[in-house]
Amino acid sequence: MALRDTLEAVLREYDSAKLTRFVGNPLAAFIRNEAVLDVERAAGPAARGLSFAGSAGAGSWAETPWLAAFDPLVTDGASRGYYVIYLFHVSDSIVHLSLNQGTSAVRDEFGATARQVLSERAAFIRLRLPDFVLRLSTTHVALESTAPLSGDYAAGHALGLTYSLGNLPDEQTLADDLRSALQAYRALTFRGGLDTQPEKEVGGEFEQPQSLTELRQLRLHCLIERSLIAANAAKQHHGSRCQACDVDLGELYGPIGRGYIEAHHLRPISTLEEGVIVRYDVAAEFAALCPNCHRMIHRMEDPSNLYKLRALLH
Repeated sequence: MALRDTLEAVLREYDSAKLTRFVGNPLAAFIRNEAVLDVERAAGPAARGLSFAGSAGAGSWAETPWLAAFDPLVTDGASRGYYVIYLFHVSDSIVHLSLNQGTSAVRDEFGATARQVLSERAAFIRLRLPDFVLRLSTTHVALESTAPLSGDYAAGHALGLTYSLGNLPDEQTLADDLRSALQAYRALTFRGGLDTQPEKEVGGEFEQPQSLTELRQLRLHCLIERSLIAANAAKQHHGSRCQACDVDLGELYGPIGRGYIEAHHLRPISTLEEGVIVRYDVAAEFAALCPNCHRMIHRMEDPSNLYKLRALLH
């Protein structure tokens, strides 16, 4: 289905579906499966590197069903981090396209003040993305007031757009809006995410950046390398033997070192730009290195030159 048809179907059918049994319900299955694919297709090239999911509830109907896009550099789900999400206010036939925040982790940490924290972080996101506020101009959203999680989503909303069932834009406009939201999402990560101290030093093995752009490039590089997706993919493709020194840490340290390896992103840090789409093409863009070699390659003038690192060892 087209994205417009998908949003319309959820808005039209959800209230009546909630009166029926949740388990095995076709609309709940649609939101978890086909609707997710429709959002991903509408995102087009902007979907690369992201994961998509949808939910109508866990075991019972949710007051606020959703469809979301997650950047694995930031989060693996809706409970933490920040992400782009469609939030359905079904009783008012409204859907919000929202750059929002994970609420569960914040509530676990801050308890009764969680919504204040989420609201303050949302305001901070808007300050970090002033160039997107005009395009994604909805800065406050209304959701089911009786549902605790829905209220948290309302507090966590930073920017986006709101559509009503009776005035849904055409397919191209919806797709353009979604891509703008995803662009803002990637820009937020490049600019420091929710970190309020962008000037702090990053990584002792790196030469300290001299400009804000260099700092942002370095932070993004660190996020990419620390991603579990990168580490697991590099290990699966390259194995756990260091591609520079040929050491297998399991042979040195026994069980505690078995299978351990670090992913090194071979793309030069200086080429990372705002909005960059990370390709987890481990054969072309990642190497598997032991911790020592990983630190040493970052001390080289060109940390993307794995061949030169190998030459230093022989």
